Amino acid sequence: MTVSTIMTRKVQTLTPENSFETVREIFRKVSFHHLVVVNDHNELKGILSDRDMMAQIALWLDRNNGESFTDFLPRLTVGDVMTRDVITVDAETPIDTASVLLLENRISSLPVIDVDQKVIGIVTWKDLLKYYVYE
Repeated sequence: MTVSTIMTRKVQTLTPENSFETVREIFRKVSFHHLVVVNDHNELKGILSDRDMMAQIALWLDRNNGESFTDFLPRLTVGDVMTRDVITVDAETPIDTASVLLLENRISSLPVIDVDQKVIGIVTWKDLLKYYVYE
């Protein structure tokens, strides 16, 4: 079986120019933990997780030098925070291969891209767990 059978096809995307505040608002409203970062042509540029956001907040706490968080926050963009070196799969990747990629790279999601590097879905550890438990 391939990733195409379990991936989420409706993917929430952002651009590198989006604000950190936009990300914060999205994560407040949704139950998932990963946002795919694309350019204007829906080509993959990065990925952003709620953990990436928390790491930035922790970094500010360590280095704030008296600057308030409300002054710091508007300067951050998705491009400042996102992971750029993203491990991806295509729709025909076997589910077992995707599972190994997540485990060996200690990551929790894989954007699914087509031959033109356009995002067509995402597969997460939860998708894989559901597959192994219920199939």
